[in-house]
Amino acid sequence: MRNDLDLGKKLFEAIPPIMRSIRATVRGMKGSTLTIQQFRVLRFVSRHSCTNKQLADWQGVSLPAMSRMVDFLARRDLLVRTPSLSDRRQVQLTLSAKGKAEYSRLLNAVEKKLAQRIATLDRSKKAALANGLAVMKELFSDV
Repeated sequence: MRNDLDLGKKLFEAIPPIMRSIRATVRGMKGSTLTIQQFRVLRFVSRHSCTNKQLADWQGVSLPAMSRMVDFLARRDLLVRTPSLSDRRQVQLTLSAKGKAEYSRLLNAVEKKLAQRIATLDRSKKAALANGLAVMKELFSDV
């Protein structure tokens, strides 16, 4: 059995090529000019409305950097800003109808591309992948 440090290294090595594949799929979609960071923002907002600060904290960027990204996405009519009913200083972000459609289109393309890669695996490797992904989800569910 490998030691924990070896497994940590393997996990760290596995992530960049996966992200490159996702990035290439998002960039390669006809009509898409979104970066992977913008796609991730749409994914986060698709799950729950949030503020610029919550997005910046989640993405690990400064509030001004996130504000610029949100401005860009709002100008493209992908995000909607709505003043909070409880605190008018706060602005909640949600996906617009156009944002939902664009996010769905890109997500479907990414999932299809990943499924094509997975389809090349034999049954035992697919089972190992499913088990490994379940473990990863458990390991990182608090992040």
